[in-house]
Amino acid sequence: MQTITAFLSADHRACDELLAVVEHALADGRWEPAQAAFERFRDGMLHHFSAEESLLFPRFEQSTGIYRGPTQVMRAEHLQMRQLLAAAAAALAARDVDDYSGNAETLLIMMQQHNVKEENVLYPMCDQRLAAELATLLAELQQEIAADQGLAP
Repeated sequence: MQTITAFLSADHRACDELLAVVEHALADGRWEPAQAAFERFRDGMLHHFSAEESLLFPRFEQSTGIYRGPTQVMRAEHLQMRQLLAAAAAALAARDVDDYSGNAETLLIMMQQHNVKEENVLYPMCDQRLAAELATLLAELQQEIAADQGLAP
C-alpha cells in the first residue's frame, strides 16, 4: 500500500518539475509558455497546500492532540509561499525577469527546506499515527489533488 509520505513526496516532485519548465521557458525568452507553466505550477502548489490543510493536518492534530507543533509551522510556511507565489506571478505578468527570478529563487529555497521537513518528519509521523485510516485518507488526498487539477471525473 502506498504511504502518505510516498504520495505527497511525489506531488512535491511534480511541482518542482513544473517550476523547472517555467525556468527553461524564461531562459529561452518564451513568455507565454512560461506564464502557462507558472499557472500550472501555482495551481499545483495551492492545491497541495489545500489538501494538506483541509485533510491531512486536521486528522493528524486530532490523532495526536498536537495543535501547535509541526502542522502550525507548515501552515505558516504555506502562507509565506503563497505570498511568494503571488509576487512571482505579478512579476511574470509584468515581464520583469529580475523580480520574478528573485521571488522564484526565494520560493525554491523555501520549498526545498519545507519539503525536507514534511518528507522526513511530518509525513512519516502521519503514516504512523494515521495508519488505521491510511487507505481512506490517501484516497481523499488523491481525489482532492486530482480534482483540483481537473483530473478527477
